[in-house]
Order: sequence, then structure tokens, then C-alpha cells
Amino acid sequence: MDVVIKHLYKSFGDNHVLRGVNLSVEQGKITVIVGGSGAGKSVLLKLIIGLLRPDKGEIYLNGTDITKLNEGQILPLRRKIGLVFQTGGLLNSLTVGENIALPLKEHRIGTRREIEKIVAEKLELLGLKGKENEMPSHLSGGMRKRVSIARVLALNPNMILYDEPTAGLDPPMAENIDTLIMDLNKRLGVTTIVVTHDLQSIFKIADTVCMLHKGVIIESGKPEEFKHSPTPVVKEFLHRLNT
Repeated sequence: MDVVIKHLYKSFGDNHVLRGVNLSVEQGKITVIVGGSGAGKSVLLKLIIGLLRPDKGEIYLNGTDITKLNEGQILPLRRKIGLVFQTGGLLNSLTVGENIALPLKEHRIGTRREIEKIVAEKLELLGLKGKENEMPSHLSGGMRKRVSIARVLALNPNMILYDEPTAGLDPPMAENIDTLIMDLNKRLGVTTIVVTHDLQSIFKIADTVCMLHKGVIIESGKPEEFKHSPTPVVKEFLHRLNT
């Protein structure tokens, strides 16, 4: 799934978060979006998946402008996009298996046995074989993150959006999640968009790095190009993350 965003605006009252974002995301590649706190990165992800509506602008998913669609029309497209929330978004009252099965049951996909098979397959893919009956509260932060990714994969998305996937994880576990994101991107061929502050992640996983600043994309390029950008805001951002 490819994404083309044109002149995108979004405000919340007097807070003008996005002020004319233009962005192209290449199909099957990993695009990393960076920027300061409050720059609108998470808002942009929610706009791409249709959870928020822009004030102005266009969002094309595989050539279809979703800003022109109503909720019923956008739902089939949304099923093909997975969003991994920063917090994971797991329900602590449900087992791991029940959490992963939830979107399948909501969309009435498969019989009970078919759902159980899908859950088992996704857990094995994420290195969590046999964890169906565990409770999320009994898992480590890294394992909970993997379960949230498994839940997204249950619907076989064409695109996965990650909101700060390594936040709150220790360096070894963060590195494992980065490796997992790259592995899934290659094995499944999914278009991947990652919002992160993690400097190691930026230069390990990205095919393209984009910086959101004051409501617009001010820099976009390959990781090495971004690392050596002459743009003062980018240089300051990288210096701040390095210190």
C-alpha cells in the first residue's frame, strides 16, 4: 500500500498541529517520521488510518482519497492498516489469545477454530508460541509489545503504523523490536510507517526519514542524508538526541 499526502491541515481549537503536510510513502518500505514533542506525529498516523479527519488536504491510499469517503466506505481500507499504539493497547482483562482474536471477532472473520489457528500462527511468527492463555500483566514490556503487533497482524494488513514502538523499553529489548519491525517488513512486504524518538531505531530500520516541524515536513531523505543534513533544525534535533 502506498501513501500520498497533499497539503494536509489539522487543528484542535487554536492549536494548529498540521499546517500543510506533503508526504509520499513508498510501498513496501519503512518510512520513519521524527520530530519534537507535540509536532503532530501521532495525529498524522491517526489521519492516515482515518481515525481523525483533516480540516483540509488529501490522503491517498493506493490512489483513493480517503478524505472523500464516509465511515462505511473507509472501513474496508482501514482493515488493511494496522496501528500499533505506543502503550500497546492490550486489554488486561483478556488473555493474550483473546486480545489477538478481538479484531477477528469484531469483523466476524472465521469460525472459532479458524480464529484459534490464526492466533497460534501470529504468536509463533512473533516468537510467542504457546502464550495464548497468559495474561498481559504477566508479560514483560517487550512481550506485550509483540502481542500488540500480533493482534495487528491478525487481519493481514498491507500497512503497519507504529507509534513509538520502543518507548519505555530497555536498549536490548528496543533493539529486538527494531529487528522485528524490519523482519516483518521484509517477510510480509508490508508498507511500514514508524514514529519514533529513538536515535538508534531511526538509523537502523529506516529506508526514508522525514522530519515534522511546525506542522510541515521540513526534511525527507535516506538515513545517511538525514544524518548529515545542513538544516539547522535537523542538526539541533540530532544533537539533542545524542546528548
